[in-house]
Amino acid sequence: MSSWPADVEHFYAELAASRGWSADTVAAIRATVELVRDLDLGTAPRTYGVRRDDDGSVWMFQAVWHEGEWVVVRQLETAPDRPATRYWWQRIEDDNGMLADKALDREAWGLSELGREEFYAAWDDPDWPDNQDS
Repeated sequence: MSSWPADVEHFYAELAASRGWSADTVAAIRATVELVRDLDLGTAPRTYGVRRDDDGSVWMFQAVWHEGEWVVVRQLETAPDRPATRYWWQRIEDDNGMLADKALDREAWGLSELGREEFYAAWDDPDWPDNQDS
């Protein structure tokens, strides 16, 4: 077992069961989650970016510099037809999507600059984006 909170252990056990993951897949996912957690909780340099599409979808990213690339450790996304989804080490994927598994690429992803404060204002707000002005 790990030092994950009980609700996180339960989430990943349920996810593994629902997806029918093999023991090797479970081990690989656990290793990925451990890495993302360690990076998220660490002190490495960070960057933030946002993409807003014409259809009202918004993606926000927090990435950590690791082994020569920006590794996404937190991702917040919303679309007009569903509530915001937060991906990070405690929920690396669900039925709607998953944490980006590619290095953050501002140009290719069409990201605009985003400050830490703006990212966390959205991340920490359970009502985001419903309480935002259009």
